[in-house]
Amino acid sequence: MLDTAIGLSLYLTAAAFVLHGIRARRLKRLEAYEPINPMIFAAGEIMRPILQIAAAYAAVKTSFMYYALGGPRIFPLVDFGGLIAVIAAYGIWIQLKMQPVAEPSQGSSEPAPPPAPRLPALPPELIPRPAAKQHEPARTLEPID
Repeated sequence: MLDTAIGLSLYLTAAAFVLHGIRARRLKRLEAYEPINPMIFAAGEIMRPILQIAAAYAAVKTSFMYYALGGPRIFPLVDFGGLIAVIAAYGIWIQLKMQPVAEPSQGSSEPAPPPAPRLPALPPELIPRPAAKQHEPARTLEPID
């Protein structure tokens, strides 16, 4: 039992990733009409496939190195399967957590909620204002001898 403890904990970690992604997806559906900063939305849309490709590359490279370096003699197959499960669950978690919620269809019988008001990007005290025009210079310059 002790020799497979690492593998079992990795499987539990993978299950926790997937369950957290499902929970985050449900919460995102409840908050579907909250305004999203377009920059954050664009960053999420760009980074999601990049992170998933990186996770797939890590899984393939780890599998190749496991068998090329004689991994079954050192690292039990249950532990290796748990490691691959964590990498796959991370890819699933990214998909569930970062994928935007679909808009409601136009043919539904219930009306769509009104759009939320757009908030300014900066608080009012940080928005630059034009400087007041000065008619006279505050101080005159005198030539120095």
